[in-house]
Amino acid sequence: MSLTVKEVTDDKHGHCALLENDGIEIMVTLDYGPRIVSVHRAGEPNLIYNSIIPDIGRSHGHKMRITLEKSTNAIYCDDQPVRYMPLSDGVSFRQTLTSPAQLELTMDIVFSTDIGSFMVVHSAMNKSLEDIKLSIYTETPFCNNGFVFIPQSNIRETDRPSRVLTMFDNAGWNDKRLFIGNQYVTVNGNDIETEDAGEFKLVDTEPYAPRLKIGVNNTAGFCGYLCNGHALIKRYVHNRNALYPFNSCSAFATSNDGYLSIQNTGPFYIIGPGEAARHIESWIFAEYPEKVRPRCEEEIDAFINNI
Repeated sequence: MSLTVKEVTDDKHGHCALLENDGIEIMVTLDYGPRIVSVHRAGEPNLIYNSIIPDIGRSHGHKMRITLEKSTNAIYCDDQPVRYMPLSDGVSFRQTLTSPAQLELTMDIVFSTDIGSFMVVHSAMNKSLEDIKLSIYTETPFCNNGFVFIPQSNIRETDRPSRVLTMFDNAGWNDKRLFIGNQYVTVNGNDIETEDAGEFKLVDTEPYAPRLKIGVNNTAGFCGYLCNGHALIKRYVHNRNALYPFNSCSAFATSNDGYLSIQNTGPFYIIGPGEAARHIESWIFAEYPEKVRPRCEEEIDAFINNI
């Protein structure tokens, strides 16, 4: 391992920490966040979508949010400076959230001995004097010119439903960006259309296409993004015996205006004062020399089995 960490000033994101290890470069915001706004191998394109949101002056990027038991929306105040400290095999980034719950949120980036992979450990510590019931929610946005995929539940039970699909408002089952197969759910970007032959072409779309968001009870515990020969796969643990928010789904695929994203949700935890909950994701870089089409489950399967 050859980890280096240096502070840099980015034109778009301001004060950031740049992590470099075995050819992987990761940039994390320090003025607010923490948000991972850049992830790539040296010399290759950044896979993370990180445009600035004009209304609030913040960037996209991989972020951590909290879903409380009594809230229907995820919350996260990331407008304060971020503290960071070195770990033996990575870096820990810390932010304090004081309202509506007193939580200390930590995002640790821990590098593996396997080149091309690292862990992102999301933690929420209860700094209040009362028990808190919460779920940790993450979102990873990607550039629009590819597709995201989530496997459907790999558990089969006779005469009992085992696969859950949740559709959010303003989305339709017949959306041309959506494919629901027997094994996978895939979502394309707004500017890609699938032809009958399975090839892709860029098309002119409305500037603000309705958001497409679908959730899956991803018991297989992995999902990913593929674009132009580069892929980022995320693995985590889905606990089928635990209670999850949003109809028991732990993975969501979204096509927004201009970008794609994958959201992952941990189960609800009850954490007492001084206790913490964690959601761990393992990120893996991969390449695929042959084209993998979002509507061909055999090609997605073959790619995943070769990682």
